[in-house]
This record gives sequence, structure tokens and C-alpha cells, in this order.
Amino acid sequence: MTSHGREGSAIYDRRTMTRARSARWFWWALIAVAALGFVIRLTYILVSRQDIDFGGDARFYHLGANVLADGKGFVSPFFPGHAVQAGEHPPLYLVYLAIASWFGFTSVLSHLVWSAVLGTGTVVIVGMAGRQIGGPRVGIVAALLAASYPNIWIPDGSLMAESMAIFATAAAILFAYRYWRQPRWWRLALVGVASGAGALSRSELILIVPLMVIPLALLVPGEKRRDRWVAIGAGAMAAVVVMAPWLVFNLTRFEKPELLSTQFGPLLSSANCDRIWKSNHTSYFSIECTKDIEARSIRPGMDQSEQDVVYRRAALDYIGNHLGDLPAVTAARLGAIVGIYHPGLQIRIDGIIEGRGVGMARVAWYSFWGLGALAIAGGFELRRRSVPVFPLLVPPVMVVATVALTYFSTRFRASAEVAICLLAAVAVDPAFARWWRPANRSDSTPGAPE
Repeated sequence: MTSHGREGSAIYDRRTMTRARSARWFWWALIAVAALGFVIRLTYILVSRQDIDFGGDARFYHLGANVLADGKGFVSPFFPGHAVQAGEHPPLYLVYLAIASWFGFTSVLSHLVWSAVLGTGTVVIVGMAGRQIGGPRVGIVAALLAASYPNIWIPDGSLMAESMAIFATAAAILFAYRYWRQPRWWRLALVGVASGAGALSRSELILIVPLMVIPLALLVPGEKRRDRWVAIGAGAMAAVVVMAPWLVFNLTRFEKPELLSTQFGPLLSSANCDRIWKSNHTSYFSIECTKDIEARSIRPGMDQSEQDVVYRRAALDYIGNHLGDLPAVTAARLGAIVGIYHPGLQIRIDGIIEGRGVGMARVAWYSFWGLGALAIAGGFELRRRSVPVFPLLVPPVMVVATVALTYFSTRFRASAEVAICLLAAVAVDPAFARWWRPANRSDSTPGAPE
């Protein structure tokens, strides 16, 4: 071997060892941050949540998971002894809780802790996504934010499907940036898998396919036209395959066609009536609106799909008869997303009606404003680095569409919180770069792939 060959081999060996050390520090740091995230979630649960008598959707998920683990299927847990088919919620979070129930962990506390495990997984995925977007330092900062940001860990103590939606959104973003760095059709299929899984937790996450999968395939540099179409097909088909068992199940067990959930009609009806549109909490909902429709239009023996049709028609009729008020109502809903529509009222709603506690709700709102401002700066920083921003804009767009169509609840913003953490981490990265430099500087450059 020539001297140049030996020198080149030595340089290659040093680079390999340096990259290995860099990978080790990242993973050890990520494990430590994930442990911190679990401690925060567990502390919140043990101090504030384990003695709460959960009602509504949270009670449905808790009891429904136990019923599912007992082998009774997807039936309403509110009618013991009667096999009333229940499809008001997509199934994934219910199935996740049922895993704990199947092993005998059937209490509220067990399900809360199991949700904290899911939330800890989100911290890890966010860290990995941050590394794809801006390098390992951004990854660790993003994971720290995901571990400590109240709007991400509060859902893990609420027994609500938002915990699963946040996890699925983080996974979709991770796979999206992996595809952008190294375009392969199967990488985009993973984005489709995350979208399909997300839609089985919150229906609107199916929008990841048209809003993220298709643009990724069309905009990624250097691909041939045929490869782009193959990637689009793989992403869309993966989402369909993941959802197919639930879609087929719903289409065969109800009187009327239903896909992901039977809840859309009741959701619309609860937010579109005089009690809301003519009140000072225009952005929210009232269950009394739905009860009024139930009293006059729901007949005994109707299954959930038939009821869904009745509620949906009543809501659309109301909207059609009050189109002049629609812009103001929509503006109130969208204003609530960014905290400019009656923020004090929204804090009271989160604290009292949603059960977060007023103090915790206030902390969550203030932290949202702070991270939101950083996220805007992070978007400009990514543009400066020539890293695509649009995958991180997809979750906020989904939230806007959902809220404009239904109503605003802080938990509806859950999927966008992931993007906020990642963009905020990018924004603060230049400040960290002055004193925190990983051993391998080449691996800390923006957008370094794993």
C-alpha cells in the first residue's frame, strides 16, 4: 500500500470513529432526556391525575379498553350487558390501552402510566426528527422541549387519543425528512403508515397523505418522474392498508356508511347552534346543542351511523341558515388557536371544563405563546439553511382545517405542538452552538442525516 493509501485509510478510520462517538453521545443524551420526560409525566399523573373521576371521552377510552381486552369487541362501555356497536372514536388509542388491560392493568392509574410510556416514546421520536432536520444538537433540544412542554405532556395525563396523535405526527415528520435526505419509495411508505396510524387516533391526520406525502414526492430533488409516482402510490397505499381493517369493519357493522368514526355529526351539531354562535364563547361547543337535536329527532333503535346522519344534517342546516354569521364564528375559532380570542376564557375552559386545572392551563398557554414565537423564527432559520419547512407546516394546517370546520379546543392543537417544538429547537440552535459543540462537528451541521 502506498503512503497516500495508508494516509487515506487512516483519515477514513478517524472519521468513522468520530462519527461513532458522535452517535453515542446523541443516543445517550436522548435516553437521558426521555427519562426526564417520563419522570415529568409520571409526577404529573401521581400528583394531579390519579384520583380524578374521568368522564366523557376519557372514560370511554378507559372503560372501552377493558371491554376490548375482555374480548367483547368495539362496543359501548356505557351500556354493560348490551352489545351496542361503538364507532364514535377511531380505535388506535383504545387498542393501545387495551394492551395494558390484557395484562391485568385495568385501573385508571395503570392506563395513565401506560399513556406516559407512549408520551416518552414521542420524546424519542421528536429527538430523532430534530436530528434529521438540523443535526444532533437540534435533536436533543427538540427532545428537551417535547419532554417539558406542557401542551405535549398534559395529554398523557388525560386519557385522550391526542397522546397517540402526537406520537403519529412526530413519526410522520421523522420519516418525511428521512425521505427528503435519502429518497426511497419505502421511506415515503413509512410516512403513509404514520398517516394511517394517525388517522386511527384522530381522523384529520389522514390529511398527511395529500399535504405531506404528495408534496414530498413532487418536490424532492433529483428523482425521475416514474420514481415520484411510485413513491406517491406507496405512501397512499400504505395509509390505506393500515386503515383498511377498521374501514371494512365500520362499513359492515352499521346501517349507514361510516369510515373512521361516527362522531362527525355530533361534533358538528355541538358547535353550531344559537347557544354557541350567539354567545361569548363562540369558539367552543355545548353538549346541550346535541341534546336538543336528540330530543326532537333521534328515534329509539337508531345505531350510531343513523344518529350521525341526523346530527350532521341538523348542523349543516343551521350553518346554511346563518351563513352571514359564519365568518365571525370561524374567525373566533382561528383566533383561539393562536390565543388572541378571549384568552382568559380559553384558560378557564381548559382549566375547569377540560379538567386541566386553571393554574396548569395558564402555564400551558404562556408556554405556547413563547414557543410559538420561537417557532416562527425557526421557520425563517430553516429557510436560511435551505432545509424544507413545509413538512413542519402540515400539522398546523391540519389543525386550522379541523378547528375552522368544528370548534376550538386546546387538545385539537396537539399535532401542531410537535412542529412547534421542532421549529423552536431550530430557532435556539445558533445560541447553543456558541458553547455546545458535539465531538464531531461534521455531524452537527444542519440537516445531517442519520
